[in-house]
Amino acid sequence: MDRKRRFFLAFMFVFCLIPALTVWADDEKSGPGPGGRRADASPFWRDAAFKASWHYFQRYRDRYDLNTDHFETNLSHASSLLALDFESGFLAGRLGLDFGVFGGYDFYNEGDPHHEMNFFPDRDPWQPDWSKKKAKNAASVYKAAVKFKAGPLWARAGYFQPSGPGVMGVNWSFLPGSYQGAEAGLNLGRLALALTWANQYKAPWFNEVYKFKKNDGQTDVSQLWSFGARYELNEALSLEAAYGESEHYLWNAHFKAKYALPQGGDRLYLTWQTYLMDDLDNPAGTGNDNFSSTALQQYLAARYDRGPWSFNLDFTYTRAPNKNPENAGYFAYRLISRYGGANGAYEPWWDLRSDWNHHEEKAVFIKIGRSLDDLGLTGVRAAVSGAHGWGGQARDYPARLKETAFGLDLSYAVPEGFLKGAVFALHFTNYDNRTGLPSWNGFLNAFQDEHDLKFSMTIPLTK
Repeated sequence: MDRKRRFFLAFMFVFCLIPALTVWADDEKSGPGPGGRRADASPFWRDAAFKASWHYFQRYRDRYDLNTDHFETNLSHASSLLALDFESGFLAGRLGLDFGVFGGYDFYNEGDPHHEMNFFPDRDPWQPDWSKKKAKNAASVYKAAVKFKAGPLWARAGYFQPSGPGVMGVNWSFLPGSYQGAEAGLNLGRLALALTWANQYKAPWFNEVYKFKKNDGQTDVSQLWSFGARYELNEALSLEAAYGESEHYLWNAHFKAKYALPQGGDRLYLTWQTYLMDDLDNPAGTGNDNFSSTALQQYLAARYDRGPWSFNLDFTYTRAPNKNPENAGYFAYRLISRYGGANGAYEPWWDLRSDWNHHEEKAVFIKIGRSLDDLGLTGVRAAVSGAHGWGGQARDYPARLKETAFGLDLSYAVPEGFLKGAVFALHFTNYDNRTGLPSWNGFLNAFQDEHDLKFSMTIPLTK
């Protein structure tokens, strides 16, 4: 941990501890209340919440190799994470502190150590060492933020995850990534506004924050900012619009319309979302030119819950023109283009391996799930899903991308007893890429066929 980060964390801790100790001193003067407890205990502690959880993740993922004509091991590991989380109350109704830390450990790893459930053996996304064979067993602070509220105004500063409307989001493993910066917002009845600024980031598979950079890994991006607004027209319909920039690099924007309406015991959810992004100041030939013109993705989704059943139907259309070799040719909604460099407030996720996001690709997703509570298996849920993408285009490659996947899910949420709140989940994906190209060739965000089996456990250690 570098000196600046140690100083920053120490300052945050002392800054938030001083007001709490001040109130504690005042409580000492006031004396105990009935039953030996102070009647005017500080809300900083009185309303605080401490949570601890243990997470386990085991994965076997094989990927087809055109050279060997066989499926080869890509990921094979068993990993554990322990998370501790503290959220204070508000001192005098105004000031508080949130703090979170987690540690990761690999029980074994017989595949690529660059998996997302422990720490990569690298300093940041721009300096990968593909020769490494082991993940880094370590710990990381993922949340250390002063928080403030006054009437409709709220704010936080430090290491945090954006919570208001905007284009900036975080990556997830079991725990979220973190920005270093600040966020402020206003909640004015049905209207919510938020402004977010950051100068560093860490994905949850890195244990130190790092600077933002462009594609070349050399050019620094000093800051990201985002502004967003969300308006609830009524109890069922909400609209959101947001815009943000990374300095001299990329801009992102989105519009989201959501409709959610309970109907007796049923529930209907509909959404239409448009995501856009383009370069700000990246001339061709610099290695940092991402798109030939504005890229976009349209997302339509519907979910209907009826009794124990749930039904999902989603559709995406992507435009990400790539007229020169530098262009990505796919749509990844974030203000820093490198994987793990930052992330966006992006909602489509089908857990079927592919991102379904190449230029001119259309994709459809279907999922049918069922709770088994009514069959006497309380807490058990099963689902089957499938997706198909077609029409994707790649520069200098005449054929179109066709990709298909199906998935199976089985989960158990413990309803009572010692392990109440624990969740056990099993997920299998079979992915088929029909291009005949090696992974990451032609279509730069596409890999060859995969078989992917995941088992996870989340066990709360506090009630």
